[in-house]
Amino acid sequence: MNVTSGGPLNALISYYERLRSDPSVPPVAEFGFSREKIHFAVVLEVDGRLAEPPLVDLRERAGRGRVVPTTLLVPDGGGRSGTGMKPYFCWDNTGYALGRDNKDRPARAAEMFRAFRDYHLGFRDELADDEGFAALCRFLEAWDPARAESLPGWEEAAGGNVVFQIRGREGYVHDSAAVRSAWSRRVADPSGAEPAPTAVSLVSGQEEPIARLHPMIGGVAGAQTTGAALVSFNQPAFLSYGKTQSFNAPVGVLDAFRYTTALNRLLADPARRARIGDATVVFWSDRPTAADAEDAFQLFFAEERPTDDPAEHQATVDRLRGFLDAARRGLLGNLLKDPDAPFYVLGLSPNASRLNVRYWMAGTVRQFAERLAEHADQLEIVGGRPDDPPPLIRRLVAETAREPKDIAPLLAGQVARAVLGGLPYPQAFLGAIIRRVRADATMNHRRASILKAYLIRNHERKVPVALNKDHPDEAYQLGRLFAALEKTQEDAADSKLNSTIKDRFFGAAAATPGIVFPRLLQLHQHHMRKLESEGQRIHREKLIGEICGRINRFPSHLALEHQGLFYIGYYHQRQDFFTKRSDSDKETNHD
Repeated sequence: MNVTSGGPLNALISYYERLRSDPSVPPVAEFGFSREKIHFAVVLEVDGRLAEPPLVDLRERAGRGRVVPTTLLVPDGGGRSGTGMKPYFCWDNTGYALGRDNKDRPARAAEMFRAFRDYHLGFRDELADDEGFAALCRFLEAWDPARAESLPGWEEAAGGNVVFQIRGREGYVHDSAAVRSAWSRRVADPSGAEPAPTAVSLVSGQEEPIARLHPMIGGVAGAQTTGAALVSFNQPAFLSYGKTQSFNAPVGVLDAFRYTTALNRLLADPARRARIGDATVVFWSDRPTAADAEDAFQLFFAEERPTDDPAEHQATVDRLRGFLDAARRGLLGNLLKDPDAPFYVLGLSPNASRLNVRYWMAGTVRQFAERLAEHADQLEIVGGRPDDPPPLIRRLVAETAREPKDIAPLLAGQVARAVLGGLPYPQAFLGAIIRRVRADATMNHRRASILKAYLIRNHERKVPVALNKDHPDEAYQLGRLFAALEKTQEDAADSKLNSTIKDRFFGAAAATPGIVFPRLLQLHQHHMRKLESEGQRIHREKLIGEICGRINRFPSHLALEHQGLFYIGYYHQRQDFFTKRSDSDKETNHD
């Protein structure tokens, strides 16, 4: 079966197969096992008694004094749903493994422990010759959950995931070859359990055992820390034809394991994961030959850029620009091994215990690179700093809100989809930027870039990179005029102004120029009289006259599209003021 075609599950399964066959990456979990976050190990003697110390902290020290759980390969629990009892094999949270947790529900935790104990004792005969598992069974038979809270270090261990270890032995109880074999047999043919029903899988198209519950997905920002499901059903309204749980979206047991394992691997890898708005984005290729392309795209999605080392920062910027230049010129083959390899982008957002697919895009490395290059070209505008990276997605979305938490989730996803899919930008993007300009009367390089790209892509406008004195649109010329009036006020001031006409009239001038500009021109005469030099007054009158000569009237109202042109005209004129002269003495020579 060719699983590279179709939706995200197919592509993730294909990525799992890549991980299995690629010796250059850490080994991927086999069917029946998963990599889980583990906090502590419970140390036992061979006779089942607790050793000293009974709890060993397995957490790792991260930056700024933080501690994070370690990741171990353990028998796959498959996730839990609802309030029923479902213990995991040879590991679990302390509620199941020791009968106490941090939720202050001792009766519930004691019931969980009994389920955990009985589940493991059901393997006792099969694993009678395994010394470690036999010790675990003795411990579970004798353990009193009330003792848990008196264990040294319990405050930190409570509620966390634990594994079991025999004192003085390497590895953990679940690492034993006999235990792993017994678990694999149980997963393949659950003894005493109702066999999985068979149906035609939506992924493979073959008749096979279907997964009732899909394993949980961890690492999506904002989702439950215990994980969330990509495929799940829990209400009667979601069910059909008498089917329950995930039988409503039939996926084979093996394929459910493969796609969730691959997705969890991507979400755990900072080099293949990014945050855009409320969405956690992962990107990958199913070909090992495209690993260098994944590294290149990571530069565009990266959440942090090196700033401490200027040389390292410049090298990153140079790589970004080199990649975009190669995409523009059709020379990606000179940089990448396999520019025509499949490439995938998946955006996930949280929804209680489930995950929403915010967007899903599939194409080739070349297609995505060319879309990014086109986007970067449309953003190009005068005023950027030479050492700034191209403002591609995350930095642009940040301009739509005062703080990151205020970014509209849907808008962030729509912008990312537009950039990566080569689609028109959402109309709300233009409205959000103009609202921010009105709110803080600030027109910076990034906002000007967004307005320019929007007008080019969505309205096929010819928006110049720098000042165009002959631009035919009156809105653009009105923006220039506002910039010239503001500059006159600044030059006429004896000291720093408490507020300028921009602080008071910027948004209104763009939206309703017919009301605002007559008043501004009256103020302008007052400011002109306060200019110090005759040369300044002559030059400024000449500039104002030149701009007004391109304006037939002051419209009563400008639509959002034309307000965008107004702000670009303003920005261009301001940039022109400060790039062509360094002090007021040169103004008389400015043309």
